[in-house]
Amino acid sequence: MKKVKRRVLNSVFAFLLLATPVLGTGIEVYATATDTTATSDSAATDTDSAIEEENSTTQSTGNGASGEPSTSEEESQSTTDTGSDTPSSYEGVIEEQTSGSAATEKNPSSATSEESELQGITSFSDQTEAIVVEEVQGYVTQYVKLKTIAINDTENVPTSTLFYQLTEGTLTENGSNQALAGQTFKAVKKYQEPTTKQEYLLLQNDQGKAGIVEIGAVSIASGTLKTEQTYVTIQKNNYPVWQSVFLDTQLTTTANYNQKTYLVKESFYKNSNKATYYALYDNKQTFIGWVNAAGTKAAANAGGVWQKENKYATITSSNYTLWQNFNWTAQKGTSAAINGQTVKVTGKYRHFNGSTYYSLYDKNNKWLGYINATGVKLSSNAQGAYQNYGKYVTLTKKNYTIWGNFSWTSKKNNTTTLAGKTYLAKGKYSHANGAVYLSLYDKSGKWIGYLNADAATVANNQGGTWQSEKLTVQMKNSNYTLWQDLNFSKKKASSSNYLNQTIQVTGKYQHYNGSTYYSLYKNNQWLGYINATGVKTAHTIYSQSSISRYVIVNNSSGNFFDKADPNSTKLGAKSAYKGYMAQATKLAKTSDGNYLYLVSPAGKIGWIKESQTYSVNSNFWMYTTGGKYPSLDVKNLNIQVSISKQRVYIKSGDKVIYTMLCSTGAVGTPTPLGSFRIQAEKGLAFSSAAYYRSFKDHGVYLFHTIPTSIAWSTNTFSAIEGRKLGTRASHGCIRLAVPDAKWFYYNMPYNTPVKIVN
Repeated sequence: MKKVKRRVLNSVFAFLLLATPVLGTGIEVYATATDTTATSDSAATDTDSAIEEENSTTQSTGNGASGEPSTSEEESQSTTDTGSDTPSSYEGVIEEQTSGSAATEKNPSSATSEESELQGITSFSDQTEAIVVEEVQGYVTQYVKLKTIAINDTENVPTSTLFYQLTEGTLTENGSNQALAGQTFKAVKKYQEPTTKQEYLLLQNDQGKAGIVEIGAVSIASGTLKTEQTYVTIQKNNYPVWQSVFLDTQLTTTANYNQKTYLVKESFYKNSNKATYYALYDNKQTFIGWVNAAGTKAAANAGGVWQKENKYATITSSNYTLWQNFNWTAQKGTSAAINGQTVKVTGKYRHFNGSTYYSLYDKNNKWLGYINATGVKLSSNAQGAYQNYGKYVTLTKKNYTIWGNFSWTSKKNNTTTLAGKTYLAKGKYSHANGAVYLSLYDKSGKWIGYLNADAATVANNQGGTWQSEKLTVQMKNSNYTLWQDLNFSKKKASSSNYLNQTIQVTGKYQHYNGSTYYSLYKNNQWLGYINATGVKTAHTIYSQSSISRYVIVNNSSGNFFDKADPNSTKLGAKSAYKGYMAQATKLAKTSDGNYLYLVSPAGKIGWIKESQTYSVNSNFWMYTTGGKYPSLDVKNLNIQVSISKQRVYIKSGDKVIYTMLCSTGAVGTPTPLGSFRIQAEKGLAFSSAAYYRSFKDHGVYLFHTIPTSIAWSTNTFSAIEGRKLGTRASHGCIRLAVPDAKWFYYNMPYNTPVKIVN
């Protein structure tokens, strides 16, 4: 290395560096002149010799004449950037380094174009030796780092600690570079002294501010630097992020940037570990750091790389574009068409612009396009995200399940049971299957479940929706309000205005509060809404016809009525006939449904709703015909048989205590008239019937069941003969229903008087 003999340094230099990451750093070098004691040439020579010895060792593995330094420092760092090393602490932004006070005295010589690259650098005030150099053509830009060189005294300064400035092909000293020692620069040009072949490098940062140094003043990053303009997405979260290609200062790790997309402006192939490093920038052109390329994946464009995402997205806005590509040159549509719907997300892109974009598919796996993630709510479940709804709905369709979950394993209820009722739908889910499900609550805040919205109709208010209802009613009393609206904000009238009047109900509302409200009209004039509990049915009988049917009473609540009208006079309690057979002789069709008029062999029972009975017409002879059997422990027990009425009367003296249906002798074989007594002859069966008791001629004329279909049977009876019960059909005996004959057989005392009359 050529030594520049420094005569008397009457200045010392202080340098200020505003240090930031390499490519984003603005570096300015300043020199300040102050008076000092002159140093001897011999001292300077000793110092330079020491530096030469150090440099010769450093360059022994470099590029020979080029003076490229050893890569041992780089190699010591390379082992930490394999993608699996433990991230070091983030050192942050390097503090400003200052030395001395600022000075602004400039070299008075005229500046060349190259001099303009040396912004902020001042020269010594006294004479220095000039070095003639020539630019080395074809030099490739490299990253370098200024070395720290020991200076033993102020009189012997190694030339490698100097900055130079170039003026008309001549280098002159321009201060010390040691204030910037350890900092990384780009070496953008190389110069060479023609005689000694000593090499110099022009250092710059991205603002073009630095200076020229001897090649021995720097360590050179050994590798290949390329300019890039590509995009990558971080794929690993445990790679170090370095401040420079020297890998000596770790900023952070890729965990802070994982799956995000960045612009690569430069790549550096590092010889020591044979790895490529990318210089990454975000969408604001802020330098992120250097990252091993193995921790990234190349993207085709600024959209980044596809990342698998198996989720569902509910569209929350109608103002988003669905994109065909990430060049923004083609649209698939807008979110307005699918706003509120839930669609499938199969993948995502973390775009260079900082946004995430989802790739959307509908329920038929049709691709919908890319949408900015801010336009959706993401969910792991097919029902999508919960959406506030806050509307009242009336259940208007039957046979829908009300679900307890969206895995369809819990059934809470069904709309058949709850049809017509009104609930608050606090929220909704737009399921990926295309259906909307409402989350329903009752007036007490109790959750009802999830219901397909197709089964409900949205109401204007808490009243619910109008439902058809055709009734004729009357006011119960004068204490009810007729409302103008179902928010109950305005009264229309009082029930006292219409007492004892017949009013028409044309429709009803099943209110959210749990009550039903009728819409009332009189002579086509609307009267208002009234709680259904404030009216009673004004019963209407549409038609009445004669029938003959045997039925069993299966309801014990309330009474029989004198008319086919629940508002008519009450007769006997239904509980007395619960489970017993009666004959229905009339059918009435009314506004309250069908009614039957029942009679027993003893006479009138009363009207009952048809729905409170069931028919036994096909085998009525197998049932008790007169209701509950009486006790026979009475005074003057006797029996009377009426041929004309086909009845058997059990009497206490002259009082009838029980009446049974019977069949007496046919016209050709009549039952004898007269007075008789129950005789001793009896038996469980004979060739024609069962459960017989004799009343004349000791076994000739009998009380017994309808004929059996098998001789001597006690449980197989002829349906043909059974249907004749109540008409003249026997050979002279008195036929009874099977349970009546059995009761008569076991309970009627011997010698009881029997009288048979027309």
